[in-house]
Amino acid sequence: FVTRDLSMSIESPTEAVSKADIAPEMHLGIRHRRAASLIQEFYPDGMPEDWRHSYLAMMTQVIWVEDGDDDLAEMLAAIVDAPKPVLTVWVAEDSAQANLWQAAHPEQQLIIMTPSTPVWTPQAEGGGGARVALMPGSDQPAQIRAWLEQFVQQAPAGPCALFVDGESPSVPTLDRLQTLIELMGL
Repeated sequence: FVTRDLSMSIESPTEAVSKADIAPEMHLGIRHRRAASLIQEFYPDGMPEDWRHSYLAMMTQVIWVEDGDDDLAEMLAAIVDAPKPVLTVWVAEDSAQANLWQAAHPEQQLIIMTPSTPVWTPQAEGGGGARVALMPGSDQPAQIRAWLEQFVQQAPAGPCALFVDGESPSVPTLDRLQTLIELMGL
């Protein structure tokens, strides 16, 4: 996982600190990438199943993987081969495998999540410093914006992942979030 050096003082009037140096970098993706609703709504009709990993890596900015995924090797290969950077969020009981992958692919950004890693949700009370957010589907733009603002306020600087969550991920919510992220300059 690559982080920025944030050692310069933000209070110093003689040093200019850009918003990009202290703001989170938002990466948008879909948590349940193998959900039946995605196969119907997200992937082009007739797309061969073995192309879906590459398509997902091209069409999103972050991919959620877990140690137990039966397609873990294929998804990681698609991330490495993607024509653009893709942040990977790897859920692991033991981070050894994720660390080995990171060592083999140091150019790849990686967030390793263990059971104790904080995850932001609209229902979460308090806390802060979560790099990963799980956003439920919603057709209410004002609600989505409020959730996004709440996540950004508590998120640390550097790469952060925002996932559309739910067993039936909402492609319209993904589109709304992408538009809001662009409009908000995140």
